[in-house]
Order: sequence, then C-alpha cells, then structure tokens
Amino acid sequence: MAAILRFLLTVAAVPACSAFLDGVELVEMQGALMVGVILAAVYTVLRPVARLILSVLNFCTLGLINVAVDAWLVWTAAGLVENSVRFENFWWALAVALVINVARSLVDGMSGGFRRR
Repeated sequence: MAAILRFLLTVAAVPACSAFLDGVELVEMQGALMVGVILAAVYTVLRPVARLILSVLNFCTLGLINVAVDAWLVWTAAGLVENSVRFENFWWALAVALVINVARSLVDGMSGGFRRR
C-alpha cells in the first residue's frame, strides 16, 4: 500500500509544486502528470541502482550526490515531455526533487518504513 501511495504522491507532486514554487511553470497539466509518472517509475526502478553505483561517491560528498542526482532526474524527466513543466534554472528542479523526497519520506515514516532493517 505504501508503494502505491508513494507512486501517486510522486505523480501529484510535480503539478502541486508548480502552484507553490515561483520558478516552476506548469505548461500543460497532462504533460506535468506524465512527468510525474516518469519520475515515479524512475524513482522506483533506476534510483536505487544509481544510489548503489554512486555509494562511494555519496560517502565522499556527505550525501550531496544523491540530491544532485534527484534534481537531475526531475530536470531530465521534464525535458523528455514537451509542453509539460518549465524550470527557471536547475535550482528549481532541485527544489521539486526535495519536495518529492520529503513527501516520499513522510509516506515511509507513516507506513513504518524507517523501522525496517
């Protein structure tokens, strides 16, 4: 159930961020939802692999590489879908990535995901 909620929250986060963040412009709602679907799929499949591959570099940068990778994923997903979402610059993509990560962490916390070993 938590996985479905994380997926839906990721899809909804992109259009929601455009309403609250000044540097994120929603061009078309269908495109923004498609960006959310792409992000949810990437966060579910590719992100764990990327974190595993970059684990040594992540240790050296005190976790900042994960933040940069997440922002790059958001920036790239928006670039894949035409007429979806526009970011003023990379920092706004980083802000969206942070919002998505906080929302996903809250779902994990509510579902007991932090207690797993």
